[in-house]
Amino acid sequence: MSKIAFKIISAILTALIICLSFTACSSTVKDAELRCPMANEPVSLDPQTADTSESLTIAANCYEMLMKTDSEGKILPAAAEKVTPSTNGLAYRFTLYNDNKWHINSNHEEIFGENYENAIDLRVTAHDFVFGIRRALMPDTKSPGAYRLYMIKNAEKVHKGLLPPEQLGVTAIDDFTLQIELEYASSEFMQVLTEPITAPCNQEFFEATKGRYGLSAEAILCNGSFYLSRWYSGNNIVLRRNEDNSHSAAKIYSLTYAFTQDEQVILDNLLDQKYAVAELTAAQVEKAKDKKCNVYEIQNTLWGLAFNCSDPIMSNPKFRLALVMSTDFNEILSSANDKPSQASGIIPPSCTIDGKSCQNILPAVGLPANNTTTAKKYFDECMQGKECSFNVLCTPEYETAIRKTIQDWQQLFGIKFSAKVEVTDADELKERVSKGNYQCAVAPISTNAETAVEFLYSFRDSNNICRYTSENFNTLLSQLLTASSAKSVAEGCAAAQTYLVQNAVIIPLFFQSRYIATNPKITSVKILSSGDVVSLCETELLK
Repeated sequence: MSKIAFKIISAILTALIICLSFTACSSTVKDAELRCPMANEPVSLDPQTADTSESLTIAANCYEMLMKTDSEGKILPAAAEKVTPSTNGLAYRFTLYNDNKWHINSNHEEIFGENYENAIDLRVTAHDFVFGIRRALMPDTKSPGAYRLYMIKNAEKVHKGLLPPEQLGVTAIDDFTLQIELEYASSEFMQVLTEPITAPCNQEFFEATKGRYGLSAEAILCNGSFYLSRWYSGNNIVLRRNEDNSHSAAKIYSLTYAFTQDEQVILDNLLDQKYAVAELTAAQVEKAKDKKCNVYEIQNTLWGLAFNCSDPIMSNPKFRLALVMSTDFNEILSSANDKPSQASGIIPPSCTIDGKSCQNILPAVGLPANNTTTAKKYFDECMQGKECSFNVLCTPEYETAIRKTIQDWQQLFGIKFSAKVEVTDADELKERVSKGNYQCAVAPISTNAETAVEFLYSFRDSNNICRYTSENFNTLLSQLLTASSAKSVAEGCAAAQTYLVQNAVIIPLFFQSRYIATNPKITSVKILSSGDVVSLCETELLK
């Protein structure tokens, strides 16, 4: 086996999950029924297109992928009983359990009629994984994470419609043997096999749903620790233990996700131990700790000075640099409510490299040097005597600092320069920035990316809040995707984020945290590093 193959198959991503294990009690509640809040009702539960916290959480609990992370964060076989890499590290053979079944129930009578239990082959086979991965890459699926699979042979060409799905490097050798051929060795390969985008999909069932796959309880077929029992629109989603997954059945009987955004209701139910897991506001954390709840802080949001690079004025990198090189960022930073310290880079600490927080691995990114002489030179070169005018979008706490910044700009650049501050609330700010309806903004970027590579890839091809695209940057990303060691990944991430900062795409200000709290009586909750996905597949309730 080559060194590359060995490193990929044995990669330890310890920061992908936070495993909460308690041993204070020796017995648990048999067939416990747990409840959790869910901020928004999912639109779809199709794992190949899941991209919200809600849909990803349901998928993580209801589907079993080829690989999984254990309590220590190691990547291990899941639906695959055995994994065998080739000597060159460019092909992997997965031997599946031969006794796993899809869970079918009375919900599916609407699709198959009274004989629903015998309507399809319920064995979970290699063919299901082939179809699932092919679906993720078919252009019509519009899977937001399809690029994550580009290390698979012909994946990018299939995704772009240049090759048929049948030429993808994913093959069923027999019913329980799957082979995946790679275009190039990648440190991300085993990680992506733990994610819902690579979940199996029974083709016969999918076709029987006639375009409704994932949109209702009857249009979902599960192979994970839980199955979707009921979906009460506007109210809740109920999961039940999947006894048809003999080696990975849930330890609790049922799990109900109640749709609510009421912060007080969520806190009260958590403190009363009616909720198993809940996201809290920063102001609620101490109350939860007082009740012995376990609270976990996850820094998955970057606040920065962002530029809309598709805007006619902001599209010029020298103009952006002129603004950055004449800005006192301490003035803006001191306006933040929590008085945080300057962020060391643009990649949030929740994102990992080789299973460790990127904050502990990457060097701090240096900002473009403060230099008013060069800034004035760049401005004059860009404008050539013409007038310019633009708005800076921010929330109320930053208004004073931005007004002071604009005054500094006007004093330096002269009468041809004009800028205004536009103040809005946090919700409108996020909406406008996400739609590209701004020129310059003090804005947050929240991510559910688990790895630093995945986060950086969100800046490819203008599908980011800065609407930035660059062939040079895309080249850095392509090199990063083919990195096969932790060292080369770290070096590539450092180079990529430095490129974005030095080109004044976004200037890091500070990182913001989210808080996930757990009922003190539950064990073995797994929270992915972004905090967006919570797995209760191994959770038990202590007496």
